[in-house]
Amino acid sequence: MSREDRILSDKIRIERIKADRKSLIKLLAVFMLGVFVLIGMRSYGAIIQHENNVLAEENAYIQAEIDSLNSQIVEETKVTRIEKVATEDFGMVYPTPDNCIRLGDDDDDDKGLAEAIRTEAYK
Repeated sequence: MSREDRILSDKIRIERIKADRKSLIKLLAVFMLGVFVLIGMRSYGAIIQHENNVLAEENAYIQAEIDSLNSQIVEETKVTRIEKVATEDFGMVYPTPDNCIRLGDDDDDDKGLAEAIRTEAYK
């Protein structure tokens, strides 16, 4: 092998080493970029999970409030409770023949209820 062939062979080997180094640097850069993206995605996932946990706690609190209000509605709409409020707070009484007013005359049966109320109201 002549000196020129060795020099050419050395140049080719040096170029290959440089190309291998460039390839290695590019591969390392891609790997590092992938690692950073992965870390960022894990961080974002943790943030989303935290927000999800906070919303789940708020949802549980609101659901407890809804259940409490529903039970209050059930208690307040029982007939006995309504009757007690009507009689004690508003002074309402059960109807008797003495406290009922008949609307309209016996011969005026074709009038509608609204007309009978209007006539009795504006007498």
